[in-house]
Amino acid sequence: MSQPRSRRLSFATFEGFLDWERHQETKHELVDGEPVAMAGGREGHNIIQGNLFASALAKLRGSACRPFPSDMAGRTGLQKGRYPDVTIDCGPRNPGNQAAPDPRVVFEVLSRETQKEDRTIKLAEYSAVPSIAHYVLVEQSEYLVHVYSRVGTGDFIIKPQEIRGLDGAFELPAIGISMSLAEIYEGLDLNVEINADAPRATQSPWRS
Repeated sequence: MSQPRSRRLSFATFEGFLDWERHQETKHELVDGEPVAMAGGREGHNIIQGNLFASALAKLRGSACRPFPSDMAGRTGLQKGRYPDVTIDCGPRNPGNQAAPDPRVVFEVLSRETQKEDRTIKLAEYSAVPSIAHYVLVEQSEYLVHVYSRVGTGDFIIKPQEIRGLDGAFELPAIGISMSLAEIYEGLDLNVEINADAPRATQSPWRS
């Protein structure tokens, strides 16, 4: 007699997912109603993420906008939710917020494992959130940033702005600041060989 297949955990709403997520030891994103475990980042990823957060925090001090690291969720649909590497939110502050109420800019630090999803699926999801004016993709393997920006109330421009080299910089008009690649990559030596065999986090036990 065959064994019954285990049911995948699923959620009808983003709010239901957040209620479940806050009790989990492993962080998940919500993809079409199902929780998907997130892998931990390597040192290079964390350096870039920290630099993005620190730069934005200093430049936005005193404004209505504030950066958040990847513990702040973002709704990208009824049954979809992400944890961007850095989110800049300009909504009302509430210590109990589990999700950004008014995200204006999201940053994702690319890796070999995630770049395809970041450039396609997440691009479409973030473009579907009207408040997000800029989507910034930061490479780990070279000094290179791509910025997708929204035109009025439409979708992101198909061709992103490309900024290459440590002398490069870009503007984020929606929040009134600029960033340089020198500050984003500060403390990161891209000539050091990456250990591709370093252990990574495993997939959620809720996915078969």
